[in-house]
Amino acid sequence: MDDEADSLGPRGRQLFDEMSLEEDPYELTTLILETCRVKDRLDFCHRVLSGENALWMRLIPSRGDSTVLEVRIDSAAQEARQLLTLYRQMLAEIKRRRADDVDPGAGGYGNPLDDL
Repeated sequence: MDDEADSLGPRGRQLFDEMSLEEDPYELTTLILETCRVKDRLDFCHRVLSGENALWMRLIPSRGDSTVLEVRIDSAAQEARQLLTLYRQMLAEIKRRRADDVDPGAGGYGNPLDDL
């Protein structure tokens, strides 16, 4: 899985390194990896919305006519909103799965008062 994590951007890789644990089951590791990819896409959308012209617009031939060019502008704001919602849901799912895996009696993160 580390090979796939190597393809992440710097902030996606940082998130992967901070969230993944060696003992994580494969399904949780893949969920973390996909969450990190979403993070990289959010970073890209931020760069687009910050005004990096090369990222948010491009010229293309108009319907096959090479003498007429169209300007295509990406809908980065809409995409960023959708990705942020997905990102939050994925982080919540990772947190939920981690909470389900923790055994309070084994020195995990559980509340010691839960057994009272």
